[in-house]
Amino acid sequence: MMVLLGLGILRTSFDTSLNALLTESDPYLDELIALEEIFPSPTVVNFIFIAEDGETVFSRRVLDAIVDLQESYDTVPTATRLTSVLGFFNPETQQELFSQPLETYSTEELTRIGEAAVNERLLTANLLAGDGSLTFATITTNSDDSKAAERLEIAVAAEALLHHLRQENPDVDIYVNSEVLIEQSSQQAMIDDLTTLLPFVILACVIAICYCFKSATLGVCILTHTLYTIVGTVGTLGFIGYAFNSISIIAPLVVVIVSVANSVHIISIYKQELQRGSNKQDAMEYSLAHNFQPISLAAITTAIGFSSLNMCSSPAIQDFGQIVAIGILFAYILTLTLLPSFLIRFSGSLTNAQADDTPFMHDSLQRLTDFTLRNDKVIFWSCSTLAVITFLLLPLNETDFNRIDFIASDSDTRQYYDEVSEKMNRGPTLDYGIRTSSYEAAIEPTFLNRVDEFQQWINEQTDVESAASLVDVVKTINRVSNNNDSDQYLIPDDKLTITNHLLSYGFAQTEDFPLFGFVDQQFSVLNVFVNATPMTNQEMIDLDQRITDKFAEQFPDAELIHGSGILLFARMDELVTIELLQGYSISLLLITLSLAVGLKSIYFGILSVLPNLLPATMIFGMWGLFVGQLDPFVMMLFSISIGLVVDDTVHLLSHYLDGRRQGSDKHRAMTHAIKTAGPALTITTIVLALGTTVLIWANTLYFQQAAKLLVPIVVLALVLDLIYLPTILKRFDNKFSQKNPVTS
Repeated sequence: MMVLLGLGILRTSFDTSLNALLTESDPYLDELIALEEIFPSPTVVNFIFIAEDGETVFSRRVLDAIVDLQESYDTVPTATRLTSVLGFFNPETQQELFSQPLETYSTEELTRIGEAAVNERLLTANLLAGDGSLTFATITTNSDDSKAAERLEIAVAAEALLHHLRQENPDVDIYVNSEVLIEQSSQQAMIDDLTTLLPFVILACVIAICYCFKSATLGVCILTHTLYTIVGTVGTLGFIGYAFNSISIIAPLVVVIVSVANSVHIISIYKQELQRGSNKQDAMEYSLAHNFQPISLAAITTAIGFSSLNMCSSPAIQDFGQIVAIGILFAYILTLTLLPSFLIRFSGSLTNAQADDTPFMHDSLQRLTDFTLRNDKVIFWSCSTLAVITFLLLPLNETDFNRIDFIASDSDTRQYYDEVSEKMNRGPTLDYGIRTSSYEAAIEPTFLNRVDEFQQWINEQTDVESAASLVDVVKTINRVSNNNDSDQYLIPDDKLTITNHLLSYGFAQTEDFPLFGFVDQQFSVLNVFVNATPMTNQEMIDLDQRITDKFAEQFPDAELIHGSGILLFARMDELVTIELLQGYSISLLLITLSLAVGLKSIYFGILSVLPNLLPATMIFGMWGLFVGQLDPFVMMLFSISIGLVVDDTVHLLSHYLDGRRQGSDKHRAMTHAIKTAGPALTITTIVLALGTTVLIWANTLYFQQAAKLLVPIVVLALVLDLIYLPTILKRFDNKFSQKNPVTS
């Protein structure tokens, strides 16, 4: 079966597009798609050329590099044109920046051109840094965005062209970026993380278990069991058509950790029985009998925790939860079938010396229970106080999504963004559409005057650098048509004149500023571009809300279309956080009900909430105090943490209640539960912590941040279960009357 399922691995694919991340519940998503259909954006490849300190890009060295690009840009598949300072034509002044071949200019003339260029409004808004230290050169293609193979070819060709330019111009800093390159960079980072980190995760977990159990054979059994789980999970995903994305790529690592953790409980009690003198068959039957309920409960509750991610409307988060849930199913089935069979067949019987050994962590756990008994009040009130304080600190966390976090920190693509951010100090560009009610209504003089007022209001906002629309085009043409009279920089009073102006512009337009980039072909929808200053996501949302409110006030007869993907990502912070918290609440309720049914006690099911809830609450509260910044996708750790840490509570409460139902007092029942389940819980926590710590060395900041939060959560969960849970049960376990246990 596993061989057949393994064939599905060959069919696995990757999806690093924006659609895999964007939340589908945002109404702006439909507007974004609608505006893209009206004003389709071609696939572009942006090169940047950076001048040395104290110089501008109008040096012979940098301009020669741009010439090299100009001569070879057509090596990029489907490339149609190159836009750069060398070919810049100002549609307002009808003048070229370079009116003759580059080689004819002297150094002094290039310097004068550079001084003039930094004062060109259209140039500094599109192609040139304000101080002339950086310039863009953009390759435009006619690629179909839906064809993944074609986009990959463009990405490969762009990187090859970058390599060529760097070889020919070693003294110039050159970088390249494109949406297709971001996708490729994200995909490569994903593959590198999966292929590089997964073996380390498996190796670290197996070595830890071999050390704890002092048996290499057990390590081999667990390794085989884990590999079977991964093959079954990934193979199934391949057959049913799942595509890994920037979030779900971490799912196989989580499945490995869960799989290893499951196997530890079977092995722990199996070995304890062998040390008591049982043969392998009887020891395994005993282990399965005592572990079946807690392992089943742990599998159900963990699956619920991850399945709750389906409450989120982001496809990436949904896929992550579903993939891990499938992995948990395979891990559960194989833990109860394949692993016991391997252990009986391949593990050796204990020698006399091994049988006399003290079980792993036995003495340490005994000292811990004694410590908890002696310091009961201090532990209870200290942990309770810390829980309240950290809960109050949770609102200090703020989510801020940055797609660059999914790009390897040492990649050229990341360097591109760093350079543009430093040199250009450029904020986000917000794209809006204004849809009128009828044909040619967008070029009515009265309507354009209202748009002009609206645009002037936008320009007056302190967090807006500039705004542009068809209004600027019409006013500029009217001025040029009237001998460049500055008093004629206005909108004509009659529609016929406006129509003639636009027809004239249609004949003289450039490919960089096409008429139908400002208005649709029915002249019923206008495009408005707003260049904002550098701002946070919340500031962007606030600006958009002001623009939306002002538009509703001025244009009751028109519709505003929000067409900015960057705005959707900013809004996604709040949406994803709310959806994840809703999913967390539902999963907490379902897990509590499952525990109530599995433990056969509603009271103890409710009581189990505290140790499951507090680890994430405490860690996220401390994170809010000392860091405060969270990627919204990391917020899903808050939701899934209960699915991971509930395993500890399930095993301890199962053994504790068994003891209480047999007549043991609270302390004896808890001591027995800790000694029985404690070794396995300690090992699983070590496995979880080791496996997650490996993610700190991931290529992407997102995985690094996830590791820094998840490791302390799982460690704290064990600490709270071993020292805080006993103090809770001592105070609130009033469901059993004291009985004297029957003895022989």
